[in-house]
Amino acid sequence: MADSSGLNTAQKPDPIAPGPGFYQDESVGDIRLAAAFRRGFRQAMVLINRALAEHDLSPLQYHLLLEAGSAGEGGIVQGELAELLQTPEARVSLLVHELGERGLVDTVRTAADRRVVRVGLTAAGSRAVRGALASQRQALAELAREFDSPYVGEMLQRAVQLYLGVDISLDNLSSKSLG
Repeated sequence: MADSSGLNTAQKPDPIAPGPGFYQDESVGDIRLAAAFRRGFRQAMVLINRALAEHDLSPLQYHLLLEAGSAGEGGIVQGELAELLQTPEARVSLLVHELGERGLVDTVRTAADRRVVRVGLTAAGSRAVRGALASQRQALAELAREFDSPYVGEMLQRAVQLYLGVDISLDNLSSKSLG
């Protein structure tokens, strides 16, 4: 049977069929596991970032809010935020200014050294963090429901074995607890 190009459809190569000649060795199992783990991580990050966008927060703004909030009533020095966020201090200064204009953080210069700025959450900032966290949890819970639970457990077990070199299999754990 001929198609519109005049070629016999039976003679067309399958564009999805695996091609011969690519390199593969005994590490293919580890590579597949790492790819699956990374794919799952990436999918989770996409969902997390979408949840943050619903709250008009970038991942870096959210991280800043988390760090400022985790510091409690004392807040955190802006320079320490730069280290924790692994972001230049000038960028952190801009983020603090943006979040301050939105009423999510407040700043105080220390009495001992007016150059030192402490950053802390406002009540509105705390509500924004709680809302974003709830949205992320909901998105990740939906993602987790899509996975086959035994497969996820096996993948995590193999990931720990691959990356940490620790055998956490049920057989290994039960034999250690018996002996």
